Amino acid sequence: METPTDCKLGLALSGGGFRSALFHMGVLARLAELDLLRKVDVISSVSGGSIIAAYYYLKVKALLEKAPVDGQAAPGREAYIRMVAEIETDFLAAVQKNMLMRIFLDPVKNARMLAVEYSNTERLAELLTTYFYQPITQKYAGTKQDRIQLKNILIRPIAANLAPETRVPFLIINATSLNTGHLWQFTTVSAGEQRTIHETGHDIGFLKKLRMDDDRLTIEQRKILYNITLGQAVAASCCVPGIFEPLQIRNLYKAGRNPMTVRLVDGGLVDNQGLASLFAENCTHIICCDASDILKSEHHPSVQFLNVALRANDILMDRIRRKSLNELFHYGPGRYAFFYLGDLETRDQIFPADSEKMVRALTRIRTAMDSFTDREADTLMYYGYQLSRRVLESNGFELLREPLPTTRNWRFLEIRERFLNYDEDRKDLLFHLEVGSRQMFKVFLFKKAMPYVILLPVPAIITLLSLYLIVRISPMVFWGLLFCLILVIIYTQNQKILKLMDNVDFLKRIKNRLLKTLISLRLPEPLSYIMALASWIQLTIFDRLFLHYGRVREISDKRVFKWGRK
Repeated sequence: METPTDCKLGLALSGGGFRSALFHMGVLARLAELDLLRKVDVISSVSGGSIIAAYYYLKVKALLEKAPVDGQAAPGREAYIRMVAEIETDFLAAVQKNMLMRIFLDPVKNARMLAVEYSNTERLAELLTTYFYQPITQKYAGTKQDRIQLKNILIRPIAANLAPETRVPFLIINATSLNTGHLWQFTTVSAGEQRTIHETGHDIGFLKKLRMDDDRLTIEQRKILYNITLGQAVAASCCVPGIFEPLQIRNLYKAGRNPMTVRLVDGGLVDNQGLASLFAENCTHIICCDASDILKSEHHPSVQFLNVALRANDILMDRIRRKSLNELFHYGPGRYAFFYLGDLETRDQIFPADSEKMVRALTRIRTAMDSFTDREADTLMYYGYQLSRRVLESNGFELLREPLPTTRNWRFLEIRERFLNYDEDRKDLLFHLEVGSRQMFKVFLFKKAMPYVILLPVPAIITLLSLYLIVRISPMVFWGLLFCLILVIIYTQNQKILKLMDNVDFLKRIKNRLLKTLISLRLPEPLSYIMALASWIQLTIFDRLFLHYGRVREISDKRVFKWGRK
């Protein structure tokens, strides 16, 4: 067995939206307790895993770069436990800001997304910076940064902060290049495509990975690399095709003499576990946290075209996942630890009752980037913590020197006493998690009257407004305006139409005239305000109700009251 200095420990954080990020949060808590977290050399992340990985990396940067107090020892196990405890609270608070709806909350940004080449992915990058990463840099650096550049977050530790077994982690954020279909990596020192062990002899060419300190770079290339932000890298890693537009990097490469536009999407298309980058880094030991969607059996698969296409995509993703995991399992006993959302062997040890239903509900929770309630978040963190605890204690992972007692009373552990040990409360939690599998209209599924009471006046207002407009401007004009509005929405939202118009001369001329007309009439602005108003209503009313119904403290107060009466 290698000595500690010979080992290279890699941590892989899979994709899966905020669901995966919260699951990973529980794993980080257990790794901190076992003193494994500060021994991590490389962090490789994908999609939702990239959100928490970047957050954790900035916290480590602040910890290792902070000037120590005279006589104070270097940060050790306890310091990392305290750091993860801060993340437990602050990260969930940021998750509950609902990134998905905030994308459309600003009418000015909406107008830009409707009218010019400014994508919802760029908007997501700004929001991730504002709500997740900027508070960390502002707290520890004392400056408010609207753009946190990748090159500026390289950890430069103070020597006094490095204990003998403390490693400075290297962060790899994975995306997929639409240009070549290869794995794309963002790091603090480079950007570009990475060869993986799965590459075949048929090679369509790689976009060379460019180091920011390479003297051979042109001035334009250096400028482009220097201006890539942490938010953009994470947003590219989270860029689910069909929901978010590809992140574009222009003029970094050339195709012959012509400048090329690199278009990046979700890293899960190549490797949703983040393992390929750890293999490329020659890690000797790997911890893999997998909270991605796992292929589920269907007794009666749908025959509808769209459902068949989605099912086929799930099957292909499952094949990619199995290929990566088979390579991980070749590491042999003691050299890897693997935790996945839906593990069958440990569920009865983690959940005292209804374990099959609980784990199934957790695997079906949405992978979106909207708000997660306290109950959803705490249960996911609790599951990640307990699962990693049992796997690490049973598989003989070599880097575990000795069993260390649990010393932190994590907030998410209260989910067991508040819900899991009582039949009525456990069923209530299970119902809440099942509602969490829905992508939309979740607040209306809790069998509560308030959402319907709030929504009741809306149809009446729309009907009265429509009747008023029909009477005032005649039915023909009303339906004509409505038809034009629909055309404007289709035109401004559909990228295929825009691309078709650019490739055909007469359509391009029509497009340019239509665009000039829209700008002169200022039509994008009304649409942007409608989108902003809808987002504001959702965030201010229905999202708050959703979070209220999923509170944990409220249940705790009731339990104390019952005990008090007894």
